[in-house]
Amino acid sequence: MSDQPNNETLFQDAVNLQSRGQLGPAEALYTQIILSDPNHLNAFVNLGALLIDLGRPGEAVRYLKQAVHLDPQDAEALNNLGNALQKSGQPEEALGYFEGALKNAPDNAFVLSNLARAHLRNGDYEIGLDFLARAIAADPKNSALKIIDCLALPMIPSSLEQLNLARRRCELKLTELEILPANEIVLHDPASEIGTTNFALSYHGQDDRDIQERLAELYLKICPDLAFVAPHITKPRQAAKIKIGFVSAHLGSHTIGKLNRRLLTGLDQTKFETHIFCPGTDKRGQDDILDEIAASADHIYFPRPLLAETRASIEAAKLDILYYLDIGMEPLTYFMAFSRLAKIQCVTVGHPVTTGIPAIDYFLSSKLVEPDGAEAHYSEKLVKLDSFFADYPYPRLPETQKARSDFGLNDAATLYFCPQSLFKFHPNFDQILAGILAGDPTAEIVLLAGPQRNWSTLLADRFSRILDDAARRITILPRQSGGDFLQLMSLADVVLDTPHFSGGNTSYEAFALGKVIVTLPGEFMRSRVTAGLYLLMAIDEPVAHSPENYVEIALKLGLDPALRANIENQIKAAADTIFETNSAIRSHEQFFLEALAIAPH
Repeated sequence: MSDQPNNETLFQDAVNLQSRGQLGPAEALYTQIILSDPNHLNAFVNLGALLIDLGRPGEAVRYLKQAVHLDPQDAEALNNLGNALQKSGQPEEALGYFEGALKNAPDNAFVLSNLARAHLRNGDYEIGLDFLARAIAADPKNSALKIIDCLALPMIPSSLEQLNLARRRCELKLTELEILPANEIVLHDPASEIGTTNFALSYHGQDDRDIQERLAELYLKICPDLAFVAPHITKPRQAAKIKIGFVSAHLGSHTIGKLNRRLLTGLDQTKFETHIFCPGTDKRGQDDILDEIAASADHIYFPRPLLAETRASIEAAKLDILYYLDIGMEPLTYFMAFSRLAKIQCVTVGHPVTTGIPAIDYFLSSKLVEPDGAEAHYSEKLVKLDSFFADYPYPRLPETQKARSDFGLNDAATLYFCPQSLFKFHPNFDQILAGILAGDPTAEIVLLAGPQRNWSTLLADRFSRILDDAARRITILPRQSGGDFLQLMSLADVVLDTPHFSGGNTSYEAFALGKVIVTLPGEFMRSRVTAGLYLLMAIDEPVAHSPENYVEIALKLGLDPALRANIENQIKAAADTIFETNSAIRSHEQFFLEALAIAPH
């Protein structure tokens, strides 16, 4: 008789390992069970959930589809498959599986919560709120659900009224949470329990500092473990070089990687020892920018995207300085930032709004983009670098040239291209677009679809209500690959920047093509990046001072090819002021040295 444990014993061992966070051994056991018994439903279901936690949703989909094949009515399998598809960038298919799970478990709070989140990501704000209310009714003691309900915001507001009401709702819900007794709202691992940030808040064009600070204070109250302090913080420095860590879940061919690649590869190696932290799957060999960053780093790490594990990885490096390249774009690094893992902790403009988090000491920006009095917008100490906040390499431009017809566009139209993400389209922008369409009968405005197909539908519906027949001259094209994106941009007559939240990476790319961008700097830095680049180039004609002036400038550029060509030539002549410089690297180095010199030892 064999002494080998049976599959049910192995399964229970795997469940115990998974519950203790020992995901590697648990994965091995689930895999062993499946190889032994290809019909073991629960092993497929649990392995799929585990792979989602490990940031491998594509693999999770494969196992969970097998689970659903084994039992098409299993609510947990359907729910987990919906999660995996959502994280794999297949939101519409995910909704179908969540709905299937709900049919089989109509009062399951987890399923209701996932449906709520899916609808909120999809832009179905009111539907998402309805599912959240049902989830909370099904599990009224669930602290995470109450916070998700507080954070719920429309991705594509149907109107300015809806935007303001949603923001007010967020503030009221936050007040309700703040007055709850400590024992009535508790979190243990907010990165996984909540699984979101208040990302959409920063696109409203309003001051977010109060909400950000209150939210951070609430998190510290209900999850004190967030305020972890690494033991080395209180000890004297030992290393000769300054040990500096950079962390982001978005390094590689992403805006964050593009904006920071020269900083991460260009620091003075005689003074700094660089540690790069990329939570998630190691994609070296698949991404040129990540390969370049990895090749120049002294150390690079790919911790599993779990809060405790990533925090332990950073703690073990015993850093002097920890620099977050973005905070607020995703939950893991947002919640990581509450810990004290280095003597000096900084954030920059990857997600350009204050964090409100006490453990972040400095917000690194630029005097070129910050308005007077900007210090009041930040909970951190604002550092206005003399240079721009990024050094940007000259983009590789397309070798061949496509025609407008390749994109289904009219050769005779005046083409106004707005390449920004659809969630940047504040309702106030609609009247600017209306003015351009009214003033130029040949105008065609081109946008790009978002990752969620429904966003285009919602924005098009808003345009139809506001702009009437003129909305037919707004075209939303599918998302474009890097090369085709630049090809499309090169065909534009005028590039339009979004007010309240301007372009960054896209502005660099437009200027590399010599394109003129009309921009309207506002009250907050996040609306002033394009204007800052113009300031570097000593060009001011395309920088508007009001919505009406924005329309006026756009029409002049669109209707006067000679004027447009003159400014395009100025941009091309000034390219060396914004590309291939090392000024941001040197400014950062100076700040790092000065900040460490005055830090407590």
